[in-house]
Amino acid sequence: MAKKRRTKRAKTHSRRVVRHSVRHVMPLSRFTVVANNLLLFIALSLVSLVLTKFLNGGFLTELFSVMAMVFGFIAVAFLITLLVLVAMKLVARKKKRR
Repeated sequence: MAKKRRTKRAKTHSRRVVRHSVRHVMPLSRFTVVANNLLLFIALSLVSLVLTKFLNGGFLTELFSVMAMVFGFIAVAFLITLLVLVAMKLVARKKKRR
């Protein structure tokens, strides 16, 4: 019985992969993102409050008052987040000084 011929595999050269330490640069820091969102939701809350005062329709007044409350709660959440970020930054600076 005839032997089957095996195809030779091409020789692969091992290449060294040079990996550079790549820092992922974020375009905006967390602080600026939280501050921008805080200002946005404060503005939305104020606009909703103003529209609540000027509109005399039953449904629209209720809608804008609920929207003002929701946007206000979200703004308070971003305010708390901003305070936590500031506190974390202060603690990191104190540890760095030691």
